[in-house]
Amino acid sequence: MISVPNLLRQLNGNKFIQFGILVALGFFLASCGGSKKTISDATQTRPPTDRNKSDKTTRTSGTVDTIYWTEIDRTKEYETKIEDLELDKRSAYQVALLYPFGLDNNSLEDASDPDSKLGRMVHFYAGTKLALDRLKEEDIVLDVLTLDSESDNFDSKLQQCKNADVIIGPKERGQLSTTAQYGKANEIPVVSPWLSSTKVAKDNPYYIQLKPSLKKHMIKIVDHVKENFSDEQVFLLGRKTKKDLGMMKYIQQVADAKTRGSETKPFKEYFLEEDSLIIGETAYDSIFYTDKTSVFILPNWSFVEDEKFVYNAVRKMSGEKGLNDVVLYGMPILLESDKIQFDLYNNLKMRICRTSYLDRNAPEVKEFRQEYFRLYNDFPSEEVFKGFDMMMFIGRSLKNYGKKFQYFLDTYEASLFQTEYEVLKVFDKKKGDAFEDIQYFQNDHLYILEFEDNHFIKN
Repeated sequence: MISVPNLLRQLNGNKFIQFGILVALGFFLASCGGSKKTISDATQTRPPTDRNKSDKTTRTSGTVDTIYWTEIDRTKEYETKIEDLELDKRSAYQVALLYPFGLDNNSLEDASDPDSKLGRMVHFYAGTKLALDRLKEEDIVLDVLTLDSESDNFDSKLQQCKNADVIIGPKERGQLSTTAQYGKANEIPVVSPWLSSTKVAKDNPYYIQLKPSLKKHMIKIVDHVKENFSDEQVFLLGRKTKKDLGMMKYIQQVADAKTRGSETKPFKEYFLEEDSLIIGETAYDSIFYTDKTSVFILPNWSFVEDEKFVYNAVRKMSGEKGLNDVVLYGMPILLESDKIQFDLYNNLKMRICRTSYLDRNAPEVKEFRQEYFRLYNDFPSEEVFKGFDMMMFIGRSLKNYGKKFQYFLDTYEASLFQTEYEVLKVFDKKKGDAFEDIQYFQNDHLYILEFEDNHFIKN
């Protein structure tokens, strides 16, 4: 394999356009960093772990209309099962990155635009590279193969990963499903940083999903709402579409389970007409409370299907609420959409459920930003921090636990620059909660971000 020079560290000119040109020359198809030597060592000392905590598990029992919350203590079983696992710890690990650069379909000029698809991936890769440098300083040796998953023949790219100890990516759903099955067949952990899908992960203890599911977002919002407000204050918003009705039904089920069953739906439901949001005199029909806070939950999340609706819903709410006190809960699209401006965040006291939060005033974040600017003459975008955190988490997990690191992730708490990881075992509810019933591993950590003093903070 060919070692890749540090492509990002250019001294003059537009750093990311130069980087894109080098990408086009094929440098992304080579390996980078680390030693080529891989030594099997099954006699390493087992890392310290915390075996005294219980797993908090969400289970669905019977029909989809009933949800139960239970605490299950699997400590003894895990102690026995995990102790039986042979730790395959090594002095170096092979990591395959199937990153969706899409060089066949994207302009090289986009590499300098952090808002473009290629630009976001360039920044994510920049963070990955910085993490590899940091891991090397920690004596964690990773031999990395970087491949463009969205150019040329994907199957041939996947075959190049046959000697990997872990595969990270790809992003496209069909490719990820194929990769997950490849990982299962060859006993290679596959990490998904970008996509959350239960369909990809059936009966596959080699699949690790770092993005919490949509349902986990809804559960987090319901938990926070019920901790801070009474049910009668809450309005659940949506359209009379199949998707919106399904989301609303699930949220009501979750809220009902939290109250141990009620005869009526816990939250009020209010249906919005898209025409009224755009041209109607009113869309909310004076539903706002005058003597207490009106709390709204807007669960729509898709940029493709929902962005226009979400924007119009919050714009209209802000205009109609008057002086009444309103709190709006919603998905990451509220923060990530360019359509939604700061005046809407403030006027609706928005609370957004999201996987990441970056405290730019934290000393370690300031230090990282300064170092990044020194190296690249640019400030790091959020994608840089995401790429850095993900690679640090995977690299340290390999060092601590070896090739079977996924079985130990629920004992490893990792707090990094912009996220925390709480990776738990997911079980097949139809089979049971035995060790052999593990379906996959999923990160459940989410934040509720609240807009205060013109910026978002962790609530």
